[in-house]
Amino acid sequence: MRQNALLISIYVILAVLEFLPIPFPARMIFPLLWLTVCAMYQRQWALTAALFFSFLGDVMGWRNELIPQVGFFALAQIVYIVILCLLRPPKTTWPLWFRIILLLLVASVYGVAMNWIFPRVEDRFIAWGIAVYAVLLLGMCYSALRHRNACLMIGATLFVVSDFILGIHLFVQQVPHSTLCIMVPYYLGQLLLFVGMSRACAHTRYLFNMPRA
Repeated sequence: MRQNALLISIYVILAVLEFLPIPFPARMIFPLLWLTVCAMYQRQWALTAALFFSFLGDVMGWRNELIPQVGFFALAQIVYIVILCLLRPPKTTWPLWFRIILLLLVASVYGVAMNWIFPRVEDRFIAWGIAVYAVLLLGMCYSALRHRNACLMIGATLFVVSDFILGIHLFVQQVPHSTLCIMVPYYLGQLLLFVGMSRACAHTRYLFNMPRA
């Protein structure tokens, strides 16, 4: 318990630095680097890979390189989906009818996003890349919503909210206080996904973690 409290406290401190007026431009990359190190210490290799790809996406975002940023986050979403699909304890999934409703809801969000953002992206290569990434992002979200796990559900939803706001800010119109609106749900979403997955993966040896010698 103390270890988790320390982990979260350090993460929160690193995330708060992003919003302080200090002359350190690369500070946005450290929260995900910290979570990656924590997952590696816990020997949860799949989660480490997802967080590391997210960290590389943050690095590309800091350098304003959109295409590599989208590519690395797409890889992170793929790994997240694999983890979430393999975490399928029968007693923690929703009934089929409710999962169908969730799927329709996620599909409608994708339709709204594509109708609003996709036509405004002038570069068609970037536009189709974003369309593919949105499929992976919402696939991750749906995979998380299938579980009766508050951390996973809220974390994935916040991740989608963050990227949706980012898309609007980049391609539709400037969002007031954009850093706050984008990064707060992003950092909180990543933390909740980490907490939810690390707890669930700790009880699953296959793929997710490796026992200590």
